[in-house]
Amino acid sequence: MRIRFVPFAHAVALVGALTFTVALGASSARAQRPSVEVEQIACLLVEENTVVRASVSGDVPASEVRLYFRRLHEEVEDFYYVSMRPSGSGDYWGVLPKPRDEVLERRELDDVQESVRELWALWWREKIAQSDRNPNDDLNQSIIEERASIGDDEARDWMQALDDRALEAWLEELEYEPAEYYAAVYDAFGRRLARSGMRISQVRDQCPVRLDPIEASLAQNLTIGETAAWQRGEEVFHWLCDGVVTRIGFDGIYRADDVCRACVVAWWQMPAVLVPSAAGATATGVLFVDDDVPPASPDRP
Repeated sequence: MRIRFVPFAHAVALVGALTFTVALGASSARAQRPSVEVEQIACLLVEENTVVRASVSGDVPASEVRLYFRRLHEEVEDFYYVSMRPSGSGDYWGVLPKPRDEVLERRELDDVQESVRELWALWWREKIAQSDRNPNDDLNQSIIEERASIGDDEARDWMQALDDRALEAWLEELEYEPAEYYAAVYDAFGRRLARSGMRISQVRDQCPVRLDPIEASLAQNLTIGETAAWQRGEEVFHWLCDGVVTRIGFDGIYRADDVCRACVVAWWQMPAVLVPSAAGATATGVLFVDDDVPPASPDRP
């Protein structure tokens, strides 16, 4: 065995270099760990698309930012998602499909004193606290087990910020089922690296919504990701088909959205008469549907 003597000054320099390299590696690892925040949108307009924006710090190369969404519902709680697009400097945006005009069903706890005024709010508190998500044992347990396999794992951060009185008042003023959403960052292997807090926004008949041409174009070519096996072959729960053309299955496979496409084909096959508008412009008109008008040809598709 050969013993090599290193001058003291060189040894100090070597140790310092190694320490710096280790520290730099640890610092780089910390710097690469992203965080994500999603905006609180004021509202969603019923039957119209909405853009949601997110901001990512410590971005990771080859990562994907997803916008997860669902409607607030007593039984169906699994999410869907859309991939968000970068707009520079760590900012991203995504387009939600059009929410249906579904009303949230009121629920109240059984065996509670009549003097308690926050029964609806307490029902939701109890639902979240229970593992079976069935406060009064009056919900469809099979639907809960099938359609909340992923969704019930995500904390409702927004509800924790409200006391019972505020939550009850908020529920009382709803027009339709609100939309819950959050953003998450995934690496190239599909591992979640960061998640924002969950937000919730009301769906209303009146809400200022404006999409620019690029956003409007994407709204008509949406790819919806699924998080549970039951979602395949079903419409996006309580969202309209309009603009949904592709699905990413629970298995990660891209497929044409046959459910929504079938709806479009069914509409197209309905006999119709196109009446020119009063202005006489050939590019616009009013569509009248008349089931008594026969097709022009028996071979018409």
